[in-house]
Amino acid sequence: MYKKKLSNIKIKKMINISQMGQHLYKIIFHTGTGVLILLSVYPGNLIGLIFFGDDTTFPGSDKFHHFLSYFLVSGFGFLAYPEKNFFLKLLVFLLGLAFFLELFQIWIPNRYFEFLDMFSNFSGVFLALIATKVLKNVKF
Repeated sequence: MYKKKLSNIKIKKMINISQMGQHLYKIIFHTGTGVLILLSVYPGNLIGLIFFGDDTTFPGSDKFHHFLSYFLVSGFGFLAYPEKNFFLKLLVFLLGLAFFLELFQIWIPNRYFEFLDMFSNFSGVFLALIATKVLKNVKF
């Protein structure tokens, strides 16, 4: 009887830790999405302005940044919302966000629309999707 009770307590603690992790993933995902939107609609290079005092942008210089940004935001999103019915909605949201934020750069001063940027965005989303699916199947 005592072992069964102790076992139930351990399971409850594991569930609470898992829920805390999922809550943290949600905070990171939503914060990251907000930062991603801010960086995408700022007329110029906000990161360059903050770190180097220069907000000049050059077409073609930021493919890795696009990929990494969408990979991280998407990865935390897929970890935060693993439910099957929400997973597809999240994928559509992330791809739509990647598409429209890049498209809107046509009308933002000192920003440039590039198909390669959009491809980098989509690649980050899909690689995060694959990575989270693989990690869920790996037993540690």
